[in-house]
Amino acid sequence: MSLDTLSPALQTLFAELLQQTETAPQAGSVYRRTLAGGEYIYAKVPVGATRIDRFVGRSGDPEAEARAAAFQQGARLAAQRRRLVGMLRRERLSAPDRTTGAVLDALAQAGLFRAGAVLVGTAAYLLSEPLVGARLPSATLMTADLDLAAASVALAAEPPEPLETILKRADPSFEGVPQLTPKAPPSRYRNAQGYLVDLVTPTRTRNDSNPVPLQGLDAGAAPLQHLAWLIETPVRTVSLWGAGAAVTVPHPARFATHKLILAQKRDGAGRLKRAKDLAQARALIEALQTQDPFALEDAIQDAAGRGESGWRAPLMRSLKELGLVHLLEG
Repeated sequence: MSLDTLSPALQTLFAELLQQTETAPQAGSVYRRTLAGGEYIYAKVPVGATRIDRFVGRSGDPEAEARAAAFQQGARLAAQRRRLVGMLRRERLSAPDRTTGAVLDALAQAGLFRAGAVLVGTAAYLLSEPLVGARLPSATLMTADLDLAAASVALAAEPPEPLETILKRADPSFEGVPQLTPKAPPSRYRNAQGYLVDLVTPTRTRNDSNPVPLQGLDAGAAPLQHLAWLIETPVRTVSLWGAGAAVTVPHPARFATHKLILAQKRDGAGRLKRAKDLAQARALIEALQTQDPFALEDAIQDAAGRGESGWRAPLMRSLKELGLVHLLEG
């Protein structure tokens, strides 16, 4: 396929949005209530698909008034970012659907990405276009789920709260899917439309329980091989939904390499996912060969050097299927 690169102007616009999203104060509509004993300040904060009330402090208190001013400034900056998001979407940059956008916003505002969570799977691929400087094939973007990797079992929101509470801000119908073991915490959440959010975590020992408890989120995470390598050097990007949400994703070169390995580990029931793995790997590789060839080379060589049967052999099989053996043999 021919590579459709993003213009420098478009990449600059995206970089500006990322910087603003990372540094802006939280947005909120400030209001005041008179209660017994005085007047108090609150803020309605947009999160996911809803708004939540935040207590700010007592009217007249200098620190509370400063926090209120920060919420108002955040609201003004959020309006500016929404215009940037609209411009980027009109330029056909990949953007999440409503559910994915709302979920990512809720997770981001709960502080999970800053605490070490990494978005993986197709949703991460969708957000990689600006990172590789090229448009990615739309046929490989379709998804009805979201995979979130917990780099640490100590992952927690700020302030601490259950993952189900966070997800309900994106869609109140989200509920944990019960495990086969009744007392095991859920590692999968589903809404009324069947949209899935799965929690995964790197395999640490052969005796890891499934799911691994994430006590800070009242949840569990399925342990997966190769995941630690995938999320070792993550990068930041922005979900083009609402005012933009800063999200952590794997480096595209590692994502592509991981997909090459994963494709060869699918069983018969995973044939469709296997085809998607290879399609996503091919698209990213083509972009990286132009935009960041040394990162691609480093990722493939690093993975191949970690073992024969679990790493190099599946990499070679996938590269042969794609006609890209020179990337490993060169």
